[in-house]
Amino acid sequence: MSTKGLSRELIVAEAIACIESTGQPAISLHELARRLGVKAPSLYNHIKNTKELQYEIFQYAIGRFVDHQKAATEGKKKDEAVKAFAEAYHAFAVEHKGLYRLIMSIPSEDDDRAKELAIPLLETVVEMLSDYGLGEETIAHWQRVFRAILHGFISEEELGYFYYYHSIDLRKSREIAVQCFLDGLHAAVREGTEMRVGESGQ
Repeated sequence: MSTKGLSRELIVAEAIACIESTGQPAISLHELARRLGVKAPSLYNHIKNTKELQYEIFQYAIGRFVDHQKAATEGKKKDEAVKAFAEAYHAFAVEHKGLYRLIMSIPSEDDDRAKELAIPLLETVVEMLSDYGLGEETIAHWQRVFRAILHGFISEEELGYFYYYHSIDLRKSREIAVQCFLDGLHAAVREGTEMRVGESGQ
């Protein structure tokens, strides 16, 4: 490719295509230049460094993930939404392995930009759990638990740690995990309701 046709949009699109096809969460600028048929230094006219490229892809991945989850839960509330969210979450992680790995690998305590970019994904969970009428602190705990269950299951599956009982349906196991989450959530809702009733009667 001639460098005249090179652009930031094209570079980012090719990087995303590579991540989607390989399932790996990153690509070097050298490899990207090879795929585009240009010299690596040419990329720096459009992309400052690998980190900047990573942020661009991360923002795209978060957007795809959020849209995917919202589509799955549209018109659904409470338990139905939670179950649909969990199923869609797993499907995205399997179908877009590279993007999912990227999403899970970037945010850290000292990376404010990445944390800000990830907020829309966290908000989808918080908004969904808000339908249960729980307080902010309680929602904070339960959204952490929910995300840990979903990601933990995917990580165990990807690493092959479910080889024992490998003939037994994993989807059923995921459904049990989500139902356990819902049972705990329902208990938290009942506890909150009982506390409010008790306070009103004082």
